[in-house]
Amino acid sequence: MPTNEQVFKIMKLDTKLTDFIIHNTQLKRDEIKPQLKLTEDIGYHGLDSITFIEAFFTEFEIKNIENFCFDLYIDGRPDFVPRPLNWTKNLIFKNGRKYLNPDVSLEHLQKVIDKGEWFNER
Repeated sequence: MPTNEQVFKIMKLDTKLTDFIIHNTQLKRDEIKPQLKLTEDIGYHGLDSITFIEAFFTEFEIKNIENFCFDLYIDGRPDFVPRPLNWTKNLIFKNGRKYLNPDVSLEHLQKVIDKGEWFNER
């Protein structure tokens, strides 16, 4: 059972992350859920994703940005380039999401804040 101090710390971090998300996206407070993903749900691609992640590392003083693999999590192509091959694979194969870049959830960002350093979700 967490102490009152631990509960307060978690609540404070959640509020700070929520405020950060509101400030850096078009989402409203009641739309923010832990399972939301930066690309799939919020619509961040390319430079938007890079800008968001860099701001996240700065805001929450996460020191090891070098451990965040931009090539793995962010598609370097322009945001508007269609990806018909991936779309086709996603339709044909049951586990089609594996053909897209891994996506970062807000829940994972909260865990990174709690730990104080970046780590891969998978």
